Amino acid sequence: MRIKNVKPYTFGSLYKQDDPDGKIIPLAAGNLIDFTIAGPYQNTWPDIATNRITVYKSGVYQITADVSVMLEEEHCAVFNINLSADGSEPLTGSTFDAIGINTVTGKTVQAFLNAGDEIGIFIAETFAPRGRLPRYNRAALTLHLLDY
Repeated sequence: MRIKNVKPYTFGSLYKQDDPDGKIIPLAAGNLIDFTIAGPYQNTWPDIATNRITVYKSGVYQITADVSVMLEEEHCAVFNINLSADGSEPLTGSTFDAIGINTVTGKTVQAFLNAGDEIGIFIAETFAPRGRLPRYNRAALTLHLLDY
């Protein structure tokens, strides 16, 4: 039996999990969050080499970004969900920050993406007046097509 008007699922995910050796990555402004695992996907391409998810269908997506950040006193970091690896095209309303000692921070936004768009979590800025740079050990980026 053929079912009409069924929308094909479109979703994708990238993850950075704790390394077995406990390696914690410094947050460097101007870079993308580094992912190590491509999660489930359909009609998208999660790429750990570029740290981005490419969408194959245009439409309205729900996009969620989360980062587990380790900060010291007076440290902070600012992130956004971005269409450009150089940080020049953040999605509207996608900026989020980390302030405090240890925190999990993130943001969920809805945005229209065109086929071929690539998204990633961009590290917009960091502040570390002394000591080590802010660091992170886990992160996730997921998207799901809501409508097209």
